[in-house]
Amino acid sequence: MKHKGLNQLLCAATVNGRFRETLLHNPAQALASGYLNHTFTLTPEEHDLVLGIKAQRLEDFAAQVHDWISGASSLHTSYNGSGRNGHGRNGKSQWASALSLTEAPAEQLCCASVTIHN
Repeated sequence: MKHKGLNQLLCAATVNGRFRETLLHNPAQALASGYLNHTFTLTPEEHDLVLGIKAQRLEDFAAQVHDWISGASSLHTSYNGSGRNGHGRNGKSQWASALSLTEAPAEQLCCASVTIHN
């Protein structure tokens, strides 16, 4: 699966409010700490992307990740770390439906066929 680490990162943020807040306000700490006993394997480009995103809500964070993955912006070739890609976003992110999940323990964490076991 391409971008497996990003998918796992978003899944962890979806199901755990504390991790989500850390990711949004201190992404370097979220990456360094991981989620429970799980660390995220990211490419250098993915790592830079996560560190550069500035978002107040997970939906906005996920939308920027989605845009980068899909190439919907120039983010993938000239990402400047500002977290802003200069493009508006119409409609909801593909992640919006997953964001209504309640808190769940790590052994139940599963998104897009990726399961994190404790």
